[in-house]
Amino acid sequence: MNLAELLADLNEWHFFKEFVYSRTTFRPNPQQEVELADNILWLGDLLLAFQLKERELVEGATEASERRWFQKKVLGQATRQIRDTLRYLQEHPSIALTNHRGHELQLAFDSIASFHKLVVYLPGKDLPQDSLNVKSHVSRTAGLVHIMPAHDYIGVVQTLLTPAELADYLDFRAELIERWPDQISTVPEPAILGQYFHGDPTVAPNLDHLGYLRSLEQHADDWDMSGVIEQFPDRLTASGNTPTQYYPIIVELASLKRNELREFKKRFQLAIEKSRGDEFTRPYRITFPRTGCGFVFIPLSKDLFQHSRTALKNLTQAHKYDHRLSKCIGVVIGNHDSKGYFHAEWCCVSGPWVQDKEYERVLAENNPFRPGRVAELPRYRHTPPRTT
Repeated sequence: MNLAELLADLNEWHFFKEFVYSRTTFRPNPQQEVELADNILWLGDLLLAFQLKERELVEGATEASERRWFQKKVLGQATRQIRDTLRYLQEHPSIALTNHRGHELQLAFDSIASFHKLVVYLPGKDLPQDSLNVKSHVSRTAGLVHIMPAHDYIGVVQTLLTPAELADYLDFRAELIERWPDQISTVPEPAILGQYFHGDPTVAPNLDHLGYLRSLEQHADDWDMSGVIEQFPDRLTASGNTPTQYYPIIVELASLKRNELREFKKRFQLAIEKSRGDEFTRPYRITFPRTGCGFVFIPLSKDLFQHSRTALKNLTQAHKYDHRLSKCIGVVIGNHDSKGYFHAEWCCVSGPWVQDKEYERVLAENNPFRPGRVAELPRYRHTPPRTT
């Protein structure tokens, strides 16, 4: 398996087939075919473009020859290709790309709010440390380009696990590069990752931050929703749906960080438990200001399941209106068979919030929701240091 295949498989495994693109050629005109990038990760208004360089085994390689390869292929050719990627995106209103799910979508650069550029390379064993220490390249036209050896990128992805946290980490890493250009070149990537978990970019990068990485508690079972996301293509909620109609829902799920996913999963599982117990209860709900999206979880008893779609539509719209949101995701969960399996239907309601006096009257007289509260979610959990 070469580097391109390895990275494509890694991104697909952690970030889902819907958001990964490794076949990125397109025709700017009938006579020309070009490649947008070696790999694309595109999730809503988030875009990551990858250029990959892999050093072939060379007999008699020296530090000097490996340094020349790094400067020519990584800092030279790969960063030029990143500039080409940016130019293609800017010059074309949209570019048709096919993801790993086999769906073709139109990528329009004016819809992208966050764009990260990465060169990931697989070095030879003799690449000198001064080259391995290079963390970035700054282009006059493309801005900051992250530079990472492949083993560092793999470690970052396997630690962060969600596309939202990878993007947040790259923002943090870029801030450290800007604040501490000399100091950041002296520390390994795991120390930078540890500093991200600490969350303070005003401190110079140093090896002490490795402790935050070592003490990180993953507890992925508490927040992992990948099983739910992966089932969407096979469980579309209504007949006549287009193959990509579920994308707005999974984009919002995949845009959550682990602390947000933990709260999402709590309510999702509560709704399942209430439904399986055939117990009537008010819907659960949550809103994440960071993404501007609300979620409502509607457990239904067996006698009410026939009204599931009406409840789903009305309560999702009500939560959207009540919290003055532009988008809201709803899921209704029912246990309507003798085997105890639950059935989930989803919907996404989006559009500008517009004041509606009748909605306000209904919510004031017969609010279907339980009282809410504002809470600060912890970013990461760490094992306390041992005391003697």
